[in-house]
Amino acid sequence: MLAIFSSAIYISTPAIANAENSQQAPTSTTVPIKSKKQLARELLVELGIGKQYDLSFWNSVDLAYGTGTRTKFSEWLQQMLAKAAGWKYVESQYVDRLEANFSAMELMELLDLAKRPLMKKLLRSQIQAYEETGEKRARLIFKVWEDYNSGKINVPPNLLKQ
Repeated sequence: MLAIFSSAIYISTPAIANAENSQQAPTSTTVPIKSKKQLARELLVELGIGKQYDLSFWNSVDLAYGTGTRTKFSEWLQQMLAKAAGWKYVESQYVDRLEANFSAMELMELLDLAKRPLMKKLLRSQIQAYEETGEKRARLIFKVWEDYNSGKINVPPNLLKQ
């Protein structure tokens, strides 16, 4: 029997103590499995959300420094941003959001799904595609900034009044 109390999951199992000599019916004991917080954290790890979050700093590097290509400096800048403002600083908020929006059973189901080989393959592919499109994304962002700075892109007049 599976039961959920507060944020922990419990499984009731029969306790068989001295079964040979006992004529009493087995009693139930309740053993905690994993809390919703543990499940949420494990799900985020399985999904690679932390890695994706830290990779997103490439967008900031491309906006701030972007030359349209990856350089040793841009790689260092991305790593420095991830270290100074990365996943470890926001992970608990992601965990809290999952806890608030999903039941323990739903988190277990999502975790099971995230552990499936086909899902792992999909997630790896998505991260790989993001990394592989990095230079193209950087060139496109650099072009937008060049166009903006050269007057080819105009700010809408209603935004200039602010």
